[in-house]
Amino acid sequence: MPDTVVEQAKGVLMFRYGVSSYEALAVLGRWAAESGYSLSIVARAITLGVCQGRWGTGRPDAGLVRWLENRLRAEVADAVTPIAGAT
Repeated sequence: MPDTVVEQAKGVLMFRYGVSSYEALAVLGRWAAESGYSLSIVARAITLGVCQGRWGTGRPDAGLVRWLENRLRAEVADAVTPIAGAT
């Protein structure tokens, strides 16, 4: 069963950038790798922190929400550029 929060975060990226679900998942995966957090934590940070504003500033990973907000402000080409070495 797919993680509902990951599916919601994919929907956010699909809406924001106008990309396919596969591209959105690839972006989530890359952002997870770049940030050092798991895919599910990045997805929760997008859905709860960025979209709903409920992440909470007292959390030790509140910086992740700010980092993701900056990433979401970037242009679509910055988000969906393929990972170096990926096929």
